Amino acid sequence: MTRIALEAFGEGTEVVRVYLAQALAEARAVEAVLDGTGLRFAVEVEQVPVRSLLGGISARTAVGFWVAPEDVAACAATLEGAGHVKGLVEP
Repeated sequence: MTRIALEAFGEGTEVVRVYLAQALAEARAVEAVLDGTGLRFAVEVEQVPVRSLLGGISARTAVGFWVAPEDVAACAATLEGAGHVKGLVEP
C-alpha cells in the first residue's frame, strides 16, 4: 500500500518497529515487500549503537519500518516469507 510519514499514524497512536534494515539495498527490498502488503507503514532513518572490535561504541545509520500493532504479525510473516529475517524485530 502506501508508505506514510510516521506522524500520519496520529499523535498518541502506538506504532511498532517491525524491521530494522542495516543497509540501503536491504531497506529498499523490505520497502518493496511491504508495498505489496496492503498495509500502512512508515520508514524512519535511525542511529543505532554498534560496538566496535576495540570495545568502543559508535553509531550506525539504519532504517526502521514501523506499523500499527495489529499489522505486526502480517508484516513479519510476509517479510519472513520473502527471506527478510535478519532485521525482524521481536514484538
